Order: sequence, then C-alpha cells, then structure tokens
Amino acid sequence: MLTLPEQLMLLALRDDKGSVLFSASTALPYGLAGAALLELFFGGKILQENKKIRVIDKNQIDDPVLDEALSLIGNSSKDRNAKYWVENISSKVKKLKQKIIDKLIQQHILNREGHRILWFFNVDRYPTLNVVPEMEIRNKIRNIVLNGYKATEREIALLGLMKACSLINEVFGRDERRMAKKKIKELIEKQKMSKDVSSAVIDITEEVTAAVVSVVVISSAAH
Repeated sequence: MLTLPEQLMLLALRDDKGSVLFSASTALPYGLAGAALLELFFGGKILQENKKIRVIDKNQIDDPVLDEALSLIGNSSKDRNAKYWVENISSKVKKLKQKIIDKLIQQHILNREGHRILWFFNVDRYPTLNVVPEMEIRNKIRNIVLNGYKATEREIALLGLMKACSLINEVFGRDERRMAKKKIKELIEKQKMSKDVSSAVIDITEEVTAAVVSVVVISSAAH
C-alpha cells in the first residue's frame, strides 16, 4: 500500500508531463510534511497528547522521508505541536519531494525523463509509468465523495490534504467540483464532530491548511 505522501505526490503530478500542478506547487511541501506526520501516526510511531506530538516507537521504517521525519521528532528537546512539525518537516527533510518521487520510481509507478530547456538547463520530469495505483486512489476518492462510500481515517486524512493542496479540481470534473468541495468539507466537519476520526488527524490536516494560508498571505504581501 502506498503511503500518504506517495498518494498525495501522485495526485499532484501531471500524468503526461510529470511536473507538479501549478495549483498545488505552493502548498505541496506542507501537504507532504503533513502527510508524513499522519503516516507516522497511523503507523503507531507517534502519538498526540494535549496537542503535543511525541515519538512512541523509534524503530526505523525503511522509508527515507518517514525515517527522517521520525528522527527529527524523536531528537527534539521537547514535545511540540502539529503546526511546528508541519513547518519543520517541510523545511528540514532534505529533498522531501524528490525522495518521495524516487521511491515511486523504484516501485515502477513513475518514470524519469530528462528535458532540456532553452538548450541550457536540464530538468527531470516524472510522467506516470503505471497508471493503476493512481487510478485506484482516484476511484476510491470519487466513490467516497460521489457515491457515499464510508471513508476510513486514512481516507479522511487524504481528503483533507487534497483540500489543503488545491487538488480537488484534479480529481473531479468541471461539473462535479462545486458539489465535491462542499461534500468534502461536510465529510471533514462531520468526522470532527462525531469523533470517529482521531483529533490528531484533524489537527494535522488543519495545520497543513494554516501553513499554506500563511505562505500565500506572506507571498501576496511581498508582491
């Protein structure tokens, strides 16, 4: 099963050109950081108590992004909240996006292609090699949103990450988007109120959104 960072990365890449969708480019580092946090939570590596995150299992997972994120949290001098770790992981895990892409290449899901721009700059692109994993993710999301399928904690987390990273338009057609955005918002709010989803899942996805909003506001002010 693909990790949450890998699932989010697949949704954020253009299948044909293998480049990150412009609409998701600003949010993606924070989305991937939040996805890594959530994956560690689902894997029983971290726990949230009183809004603070701490490591409960330091054993490595053999995943470059998750292991580095786990070490960052485990080596912290004190327990910190989700906001701190979303921002910290996004900036301190070296080559965050590239490590996730490299793992997808190793799994033969993405391909690496070199492109030359203006005859001077070499740029790698990562078009889809095996469409099945992403299609399974998309079908699952569409069934939850459009057909009323029951969502798991992990799926609710992915919906929240998609919303934060402006990826809803990537999964739903033009005539579906308005309804899909409303439904996803309702699903997240319903789960928050019913407490069927852990508060850690809600907190982390909300901090991803908050981090993205802060960056957009700062960027807009600078211009």
